[in-house]
Formats: sequence, structure tokens, C-alpha cells
Amino acid sequence: MPANKVVSVSDALSLVQDGMQLGLGGGPLAMNPVGLVTQLILSDVKDLDVVVAPIGGFAADLLIGAGAVRSVELAQLGFEELGMAPAFRQSVQSGTVKVLDHT
Repeated sequence: MPANKVVSVSDALSLVQDGMQLGLGGGPLAMNPVGLVTQLILSDVKDLDVVVAPIGGFAADLLIGAGAVRSVELAQLGFEELGMAPAFRQSVQSGTVKVLDHT
């Protein structure tokens, strides 16, 4: 029988440290790990290298807007028909977040 791989939010947060690479799943507006991301923001974690898959959206934009992201690796990060994610766009235009684009 497979081992139980479900952990609490606090246990998951204890694994994340400044400067780590963090993968975020979900889609642009649905299935985002918003609960985990809001707790990460409150924990004041910094300099994350975020990888979004299959594409990034709301949760990644929250982390970027909070100033917790150093770089983002992506094929797309946006809000579908609502346009580009605003914090992502602003950070790229200002040069505060490095982008590794895989489109």
C-alpha cells in the first residue's frame, strides 16, 4: 500500500526557505494553492525561484505581488481572457523579477 503523502499546510510551509525553487501547479484562475501561498506570504519568505506548471495564474501573481519571488519559470502566466497577471506584468516591466520563458 502506498505511503500517505498528505501533509498539513504548516508541515508543508516548514519545508520552504528563502531562496528555494518552488513549483506551483494549477491553472490561471482555478485549482490554485491560494491557502498555501497566503501562508507563505505571511511567513515572509523571500527570493523564491517559482516554476509554474502547466501555466501560472492567481497564486503565482500573489507571491510576485508580495515581493517573495526572485525569478519565475513559465510558459504562460496570466488570467486567461482577463489578460496578463498584473503583479507579474509590473515586476517584469520594472525588472524586479527574472523570467525564464519556455514558450
